[in-house]
Amino acid sequence: MMHLSGGSLMRHLLITLLIGLMSFGLAVEHADAKRFGGGKSFGSYSRSASPSSSQATTPPRQAQQGTRAAGGGMSRFMGPLAGIMAGGLLASLFFGGAFDGIRFMDILLIALLGFIAWKVLAARRRATNTGAHDAHQQPQQRQAHDFGGTSSGTAGAMGGATMASEPDWFNREQFLSGAKEHFMDLQRAWDNNDFAKIQEFVTPELYNLLRKERAEQSANNQTEIVRLFAELGDVREYGQQAEATVLFHGVMKEDGQDNEFNETWHLIREVRDQSPWYIQGIEQNNV
Repeated sequence: MMHLSGGSLMRHLLITLLIGLMSFGLAVEHADAKRFGGGKSFGSYSRSASPSSSQATTPPRQAQQGTRAAGGGMSRFMGPLAGIMAGGLLASLFFGGAFDGIRFMDILLIALLGFIAWKVLAARRRATNTGAHDAHQQPQQRQAHDFGGTSSGTAGAMGGATMASEPDWFNREQFLSGAKEHFMDLQRAWDNNDFAKIQEFVTPELYNLLRKERAEQSANNQTEIVRLFAELGDVREYGQQAEATVLFHGVMKEDGQDNEFNETWHLIREVRDQSPWYIQGIEQNNV
């Protein structure tokens, strides 16, 4: 039976902790940057959306998301695997006696252990602080940010061109201009994990789905909008509510790579003066 001295036992314990933290740390840090919503479809769709069209596009969209999920799962799997392999190499060196007698390595080991622990805890603290801030803001009345598109007085004021199928109060140009601006604002808030900002633009149901999706991504999400186009899909009134769809497409830089995107945002508002639009769902389009 092998007996270890106090110094050797401490060194073995430090190595074990180092291997575990390396595996966990790489799993936390290794995550792909994603645009607002994670590039997925969820939430409620507008009632004007064609049921047959939605059913026809559902299988390919699910297959596309399944492929992305498989890729993401492989990435999450490779992170811990790389950590285990690196830890195993270190363990073989230490336990094999490659560094026996070199006490300076104990100092380096402790310093490396502390650095990895600090990185892991710092990332988790940022996410926790953001969640606590959002929970504090929940009971308060959220500040409404309008997408624009409502005309006071005559239809088509401020240069908006009103189409025959659109309500008289709707201003197309103003609405699309506001939609592009808010797309950029929301992407910035998504990167910064700023859900106090996101909450101002979305319905409570979509807010909860977005929180869950964002929690599965890296705390440090970095994206850049390279090209952005917005097209109006449809605007209709349903009693005291109005619903609209906006098609966003362009190029987004994610993880340093330019990726094309094409998605439809579904919005809803009350038909009354100064009532804001809220995003109720995001739909990925097959192109």
